[in-house]
Amino acid sequence: MHAAILLAGGSGRRMGSAVSDKLLHPIGSTNAFRLSCEAFLEASSIDLFVLVFRDESQREEIKKEFELASVKTGRQVPCQIVKGGKERWNSVSNALSACDRSCEFIHVHDCARPMIRPETIDRLAGEVSQSGAIAVARPLSDSIRKTFQPSLDPHVPQKTECLDRSALWLMETPQAARKDWLEDGLRKARKQGIAVTDELSAIELTERKVAFLDPGYPNPKITKESDLAYVEYLLEK
Repeated sequence: MHAAILLAGGSGRRMGSAVSDKLLHPIGSTNAFRLSCEAFLEASSIDLFVLVFRDESQREEIKKEFELASVKTGRQVPCQIVKGGKERWNSVSNALSACDRSCEFIHVHDCARPMIRPETIDRLAGEVSQSGAIAVARPLSDSIRKTFQPSLDPHVPQKTECLDRSALWLMETPQAARKDWLEDGLRKARKQGIAVTDELSAIELTERKVAFLDPGYPNPKITKESDLAYVEYLLEK
């Protein structure tokens, strides 16, 4: 059984005061959260959902949005709604506790990435049964430089180093993994006091290997107000 954990509990600090909730802010006639729900509902591999909310007012809104997505896709799937934690890994831990015991694989998605497609989700579901852990990611194409004094004004000359981009990947979501692997990794992170930033980081703590899947299309994350316009452009295109 495959479960989708859809994260909607983030604070959106980088969005500023212009947008109260980036996931529910209108994008044409829809929004980022509803688009994410529709993609996972249209993926035949997903058997149940856990929605992670920030506060009670948002809880009611995302419940309505999930219902609208269910009507549009014509698919009714069991759904749990749980409160998120302070950080992403806290929210994922809360969601894991709500998953059915028969659930074997977990797909964690940041709903600030609304352009994910159902066929990608189904492909992740097919491959995670072989790899144990896999995430949507893409190979780095730009040059990356490391600064040795990051607190220094960037206009001030300093020593830098060019990193080998052939070994670097940009991480996205969904990230899929065996449920027991993810639980093991999160337990280890708690025990060691490590605040992991994504699911593969937790699994890497258990020294298990992970895989990547390049979607081959834009899967941007909404972090700034201008990103909303970009997603709307992609939808229209």
